[in-house]
Amino acid sequence: MLVFDYASNGTLHEHLHCYEEGCQFSWTRRMKIVIGIARGLKYLHTEVEPPFTISELNSSAVYLTEEFSPKLVDFESWKTILERSEKNSGTISSQGAVCVLPNSLEARHHDTKGNVHAFGVLLLEIISGRQPYCKEKGYLVDWVSNFLKAKDYLEKPEVMSHLVNPELKNFRDDDLKVICEVITLCINPDTTARPSMREICSMLESRIDTSVSVDLKSSSLAWAELALLS
Repeated sequence: MLVFDYASNGTLHEHLHCYEEGCQFSWTRRMKIVIGIARGLKYLHTEVEPPFTISELNSSAVYLTEEFSPKLVDFESWKTILERSEKNSGTISSQGAVCVLPNSLEARHHDTKGNVHAFGVLLLEIISGRQPYCKEKGYLVDWVSNFLKAKDYLEKPEVMSHLVNPELKNFRDDDLKVICEVITLCINPDTTARPSMREICSMLESRIDTSVSVDLKSSSLAWAELALLS
């Protein structure tokens, strides 16, 4: 049995693809979720020994709390660890940290670059509202590759904006540029050229503003009300 904090808002996948209000997720809320996921992965990759990776990192593996803070879940890995630990091929400490991992599982858990690629795809899913794969449109990564081939696309807001869900209003061009930079780095076919989650986290935290004032400024009505109150 696994015990973890209750996430009352279900999965990120449900909000992006199943609920009508998914398209109403504000840009700032999406950015907070993105940074929260990045911080979680950085912790798993750099502060856990040995490094731990999510076996299937996607929007279904991200649970949202009452405040919409993201929680990363990997049921498959823990199921495997628990099953093998019962056979004495792996052990788990009293704090739940993995001490000894079976060979194949240990090798996969060191594949942090695979998680980095999946994080890039997840970013695309969050800003575009599109599934990573669908029969009609194919793979999301193939779709975005057409935009990445455009010369100096990072300097062209009109090109980058095509990656954003048309129903999502009031996104910030500066934020989108950072997100596109991170996506480009994460999905690089050359795994050695992909950044670490520590580097990605630094990029996101230093260049994306998720303060309340930014969220208010995205709504002209809310900003006008705030100005009157002050």
